[in-house]
Order: sequence, then C-alpha cells, then structure tokens
Amino acid sequence: MKKSRKALALGVTLLALGATACAAKDTKSEQSTAATTESAASAGESTAAESKQAEDDKQATAPEQLRVSIESIRSTRERESGGETGMGSQDRFYEYPNWAMLPTLPDGATAALTEALDAYADTQQKALEAYAAAHQNSAEDDSLLNRYAGDVRLTRSDSNYLSFVRGTDSYSADAEGYTYDSKTGERVLLTQIVRDEKQFDSAVDQVTQETGMTELAALAKEGFPANKLVWALGNEGLELYLPKSDGNYVMYIRVVLSYESFSDLFTDRVKVRPAQYAAVLVPNQQAYIDGKRIHVSAPSGQSGSFTVEVDNKEHTFKKSEESGDLLSLVFAKTTEGDFLYCEFVGDIADDSQLVAVNMADMSETTELGTPDLCTGFDLQRVTDPATLFLNARLDTLSTLTASLPVSVGQGGKLEAQGSYQYLGVTELHTKQALTLSLVKNGKESGETVELPADTKLFFYAGDGKSYVDFRLEDDRVVRVHIASDENGPDGSLWKVEGKYYDKDVFSGMRYAG
Repeated sequence: MKKSRKALALGVTLLALGATACAAKDTKSEQSTAATTESAASAGESTAAESKQAEDDKQATAPEQLRVSIESIRSTRERESGGETGMGSQDRFYEYPNWAMLPTLPDGATAALTEALDAYADTQQKALEAYAAAHQNSAEDDSLLNRYAGDVRLTRSDSNYLSFVRGTDSYSADAEGYTYDSKTGERVLLTQIVRDEKQFDSAVDQVTQETGMTELAALAKEGFPANKLVWALGNEGLELYLPKSDGNYVMYIRVVLSYESFSDLFTDRVKVRPAQYAAVLVPNQQAYIDGKRIHVSAPSGQSGSFTVEVDNKEHTFKKSEESGDLLSLVFAKTTEGDFLYCEFVGDIADDSQLVAVNMADMSETTELGTPDLCTGFDLQRVTDPATLFLNARLDTLSTLTASLPVSVGQGGKLEAQGSYQYLGVTELHTKQALTLSLVKNGKESGETVELPADTKLFFYAGDGKSYVDFRLEDDRVVRVHIASDENGPDGSLWKVEGKYYDKDVFSGMRYAG
C-alpha cells in the first residue's frame, strides 16, 4: 500500500508539471498547490511510518510471561469396546477420537485476549461436533484420518504475543497457526510480522539450505504473500510448519527463522523476549538464540558421548552407554543461569534420558532431582522455565501418560510444582454408587458428592500413588483415594476409598503389559 501511495503522489506531481509548461500564466499558483499537496502526502507517510516505528519501540520493553495452561474438550462421538488388554481384563473400554486442547489464560491476561481465546474455544467446540457428525458411521475405524486434529503446541506466551499451532502433530492436512496480540486480542497476520517479502524469501532459502530441505523453500515463499502458511512466533524465532505428504498422511517440518540471524526481518516488539524464557530447539540443526549459535551432534544409535558446539567451540559430554538417538532439545534462560536439556532414547521401552548442560561453565548433570516416573519434556508446552512439564507414565487405575509441572532451579535441577496432570479425555465409568470428596484449586474442599452408578469420570490429575482426581461432565472435580494392592482378587491392583477393589467399582480401566 505504501508503494502505491508514493506512485500516485509522483503521478500527480508529473501532471502538475506538464500543466505548468502548457499554461505559464498559472504557474505560480498551480505549482504552489501541487507542491503543498505532495509535501503533505509525503509528510503524512513519513509521520505514519515514524509513529508506527515509535509505537513498536515503545512496546519493545521486556514482556512478562503469561502462564497459559491447557485444557481438553471432547465431542459427543464416543467409541465403546470390550475385551482384554495387557495385565487386566475389562468389561468395557471408552474412547473419544475427537477431542481438542484449549489454551487457558491466567487472570492477569487482558480482557481483549480472554475474549479472543473464548472465541477460539467456541470455534473448536463447533468444529469437534461437525467432525464427529461427519464421521459418526466410522466408529469402528481406528484410522488416524478419522481423528480430529486437536493437539496444540504452545510456542510463545507473554504480554506481547500469544502464539500456538494446532494439528501439526496429528498427520492432518488441516493444521493451523494462531498468533494474537496479547494487549489488543487481535489475531496477527504473518505479513504484519515480517517487514519485507524479499528478505523473507532470502531467509527461507538460507535456512532450508542449511538444513538440507531446499524442496520446502518454494512452498514457504508462495504461501507468504497470501497468508497461507502454518506459522507461530516462538522464543527462538518465527516458526514455519511446512507440510510434507507421503500420499496418505501429512507431516509438518518445523523451520525456524531466528530473531538473531534475521534481525532486520522483524520489529523490535517481535524480537524482544521475557527476562526468563524457554524454547524447543530443532534437533540436529543449528540454533541461534540468546546471542549464541548452538549445534548438538549426537551419533545415531547407542553411544556414550555427544558434542555441543557453541559459537564454533566444541564441548564433549557423556551419556548413558545404553541410550540412543537424540530426541529433543530444550533451551532455558533463567535467573539461575542458562541451560540446555538434551533428551535421548533410553535403554528400555518408553524411557528416555535427560542430560542438562550448564551454558555458563559447560558442565553437565544427569541428576536433575525428578521422580523416576518422568522421562523427557512435554514439548507441547515449552515457553516459561517456571512452568515446564515432564512426561510420565502412571499406572494408577490405568496406564496413562501424564505431565508433571516443574520449574528450573539452581544448577538446572527440575523442581516439582504440583501434581501430575492428565491430558486428553480418557474415561472410566462407575459400576456402583460412590461418595467422593470434591476438589477445588487442587485440594479437597471438605464437601462430598454422591455419584450414582454409570457416572462418567475423566482422568484429570493425581500424585501417582495415593489419589486420582477426575473431572465430571459438569466440570466439578472429585478425588478417588487409592492404595496399591498387587494381591487383590481377580487381578485388581488398587484398593479404592479404603474398602473397594478397583475392578468392583470401575469399568474402562486398561493397563499396559
């Protein structure tokens, strides 16, 4: 738009000069008028540009973290099956193939951003129901194509921008990116984030060449001017999620244009980050963050060492001889120091090993102070080192994956900040009436509730050993007290509320072998 206004002003000037040559008697007045018009137009453009830049600079002070949580919602399409799995038999098993994660804002968020996220939640609920209705007759088909792409990856959450992508981990063609101005609640376009299309194209060419993915460059450059790309703002830089299909499924390749490498591409407000932040780095690729160039080299398969290169200086570290490939990298900048967490495939199924590298003295530690049940980070929520999450496999009333909230402490150790949290919508049904304690803000309220037989209970939180909290259909939360009993009758593993065995009171439990 700016170029077209300049062209128009130039055209007006040329016409005015032509008229002056043909009609000399009116030269002074017409030239004066034309000059005034052109000067005003030019001054207006200059003032607007300076005002916009001044506003960007004014808002470029370090933003505050927004501690965003993630909740799950489900559609009405429920699958039900029976049979026997793993260690325990089950009379019924319940599953929702259509569910979605919703970013949930803290009380400190602006009213405008809260309203925008409420609108997003409403859109997702409607999309879930529409998808479920369209696939209602394919209830017995376990194909991923008949599952709603409801996963969310939160990439940035501060008082300047809230950004996340949906569907990029679901092998689905309908992935989307969402970036909001945290102050105004307005959804931001990529063409508002990137200053210059030619610089964008050049940056894409450079990064895809560095990563050996030049075949993706054309797709990124074609999608930019039409705002057709799946993208998000991260704490390392602009994240592009570029689709690659094998004919059946679509997978998304994450390409990062870092703020450090392409500083002129972004406004100051985009580039500035909170004083403390975290970011998921792309394994086996060069990362540019916090003024550093970082590259981790880890041999495929089992090996006892790996190399971290920082600004062209290599450092070699040890890891378990039995651990395998590099799975993920998380960078955390905190008041305790800067740390790089390297996650490797462990020596048993579903296991992994975390090695923390202290970026100040390039020392390493594997003693992170976390429970044995935990493995690597939950990569769907990595923005704030005070609210990171570790994945864990729990065997409480079912074998399920949960996340433990942790914060980065002294020396890079990870300190637990609460109970394990279940994501998704795994469900049990009560076989008999139960009296359970109501839970508010993570604690028993002192009140109880009478639940009739065949009440639906959705896994919500727990400590992995003495209780599991469930969400009811009306969003109330109840606590089920449990105690391990490996010698229970009929294969029961837990004593419930001190007097029942789990198989006597719940259907839908499933345990992995």
